[in-house]
Amino acid sequence: MITRSTYRCFFVKRSTKALIFAVMAIVVASSAGMLLAGGYLNGSSGVKIVDMSGRVVQLNSTANRVVILESYWTEIACALGAQDKIVGIGSYVTSSVFIPDSVKNKTVVGNVFSGVNIETVLSLKPDLVIMDYGYGKSEEIVRALEGAGVPVVTLFAKNFADIANATVIIGQALGKQDRAQALAGYINGIHSQLMANASRIPVAERPRVLICNLDVWKDGLIYTYSNTSWGNVVVDVGGINVAHAGFGDKSWVKVNMEQVLLWDPDIIVIVGRTQSALASQISSMNDTNWLSLRAVREGKVYPVLTGSYDRNSYLDWTPRMVAGELQLASIIQPAHFASVNWTSVRDQLMDGYYGYLKS
Repeated sequence: MITRSTYRCFFVKRSTKALIFAVMAIVVASSAGMLLAGGYLNGSSGVKIVDMSGRVVQLNSTANRVVILESYWTEIACALGAQDKIVGIGSYVTSSVFIPDSVKNKTVVGNVFSGVNIETVLSLKPDLVIMDYGYGKSEEIVRALEGAGVPVVTLFAKNFADIANATVIIGQALGKQDRAQALAGYINGIHSQLMANASRIPVAERPRVLICNLDVWKDGLIYTYSNTSWGNVVVDVGGINVAHAGFGDKSWVKVNMEQVLLWDPDIIVIVGRTQSALASQISSMNDTNWLSLRAVREGKVYPVLTGSYDRNSYLDWTPRMVAGELQLASIIQPAHFASVNWTSVRDQLMDGYYGYLKS
C-alpha cells in the first residue's frame, strides 16, 4: 500500500534532458469541520456535499448503503475500500474487470441510458445513490429518487481534475476521506509533473494528433474525441488535438474522411474497449484515402485500450487515467518522455489501491 512517506521518481535523469518525475502521495488528514474538494464535512450536522453538477447534497452521516450506477465510480469506491457499502449497481458495472465479484453480484437496478427501476432501488434502502448526469435519463432519475427521499450525488468527468475531484467526493460521501485525499494527491502529483514537463515542449515539436474510434466507419464516419477526458489528454501530454479546430467545445464528434484528409494528422490514436475490437477496427481501414494519410504511411497509428473490459486498459474515468496519460505521453512525445516508466506508475497504483483484485 502507498503510505504517507511514499516518494517515487518515475523519470531518470538523461544527459540532454533533466526530466525528474518526483511524486509524493499526499495524505490530508480529515476531521470534523474540514473543507474538502467536494464540499464541507461537519461532524455535528452531518455531511454536506457540493457535487459536480453544482447541487448541494446533505447527508445525515456518511453513507453505509450506496447504489452506484457507473462502473468507474464503483471502481473508485472499491479502490477507497468501500466495497462493503455498495448494495446496488448499474447494469454496466458487471462487465468491469476492475470490480470484485462480490460487488458485481449485487442487485442490478438499471442504467442512465435506459432508465432505473426506482422500486428496486428503494427496496435496497440506500442512504445515497451515486450516478452520472447530463445525458440519457439522468435528469428524470434524479428527480424520481429525490422525490422518494433518496439523496443523489451526480458526477461527470471532462478532464483529469474532474477524476481527482470525483475521488474526493466519493471518499467524503462514503466516510473514506483520508484514503480519498491520499489517492487524489498521488495521481494529482504525477499529473502535475507531467503537465509541467509537457509545458516546456516547443510548439514546433508538438505533433498534430487525431484520437478516434472507428465504430462508425461502416457509415463512412470516424468518431473523434475533442473536449473529453481522453481528447484533452492529447493536449496535456504535449500534442495538438486536431478535433479542437472547429469542434473544441464539443465532446464527441462524428466526421467524414474528407475532414480527416484535411487534418492529415501526424499521429492517429485509435481507442477501443477490447483487443479484438481494436484489431478489427484497424484491419477494416483499407480505404485508399485512409492509406494516403501521413500517419498511416509513416506507421504512426497506435491502438490504445480504454474503459474497463481489459486489465491492460488505463484510459477511463478512474485513477487508472494517470497511467493512461503516461502511456499516451510515450506515444505522442517519445523524445521528451522516453525516460518515463509508466508501467511503474501503473504497478504502484495497482498494488497500493487495487489490491482487492488479488483476493
